[in-house]
Amino acid sequence: MAATQRVIIHMSESLAVRVSSTARSYRDAEKLWRRISLDRAAGPKERKAVRVQAALRRRTEWPTEDHLVEACLLGRMAEPDLDRDWVPLTEEERAELSLPGMWPGSERPDEDFSTPCAYTLNHDLIWRARTAAWRISEPWINQILAQGLGNLRTLSEERREQRAALGANVLTFGAIVREGISSHWPTKATQLSPE
Repeated sequence: MAATQRVIIHMSESLAVRVSSTARSYRDAEKLWRRISLDRAAGPKERKAVRVQAALRRRTEWPTEDHLVEACLLGRMAEPDLDRDWVPLTEEERAELSLPGMWPGSERPDEDFSTPCAYTLNHDLIWRARTAAWRISEPWINQILAQGLGNLRTLSEERREQRAALGANVLTFGAIVREGISSHWPTKATQLSPE
């Protein structure tokens, strides 16, 4: 089993509801299937077989919130702008990316990030996305910092506009996940990865 990591993604309430309500409907369908199957089971051996079948079928037929978000992230990471051989992060860069807080220029006043959602995702996938986000954003963040635009509170309105113009190019891990949910939402016809 692949290593996983818990992450918090801030998103709009509508995206969060899309994920949670879809996962809830799958969970309800699984419970119904299990109840019917367990009622039909003739003894402990058959009941165990039903539970095993449910576990094997869960990711593809009744995905959880984590499975749905991971499938969306995989879809987004397969797009040409992110599907590259990025220069690996240095130890210092990985440590910096592990710190809490926003990247300079990543604030988007016109977007709704009011709902924090916790998901457990594949560790390697998280770091592939974080690496891509960092490599894409690095030149823009460096420009923001080099021009003294790092501390938003001390900036005049004109300097805030400069920062916002540069920051529009900053891509974060959270943005990649939100874009994945928006553009790669799995439908029932979509085959989710069994791993």
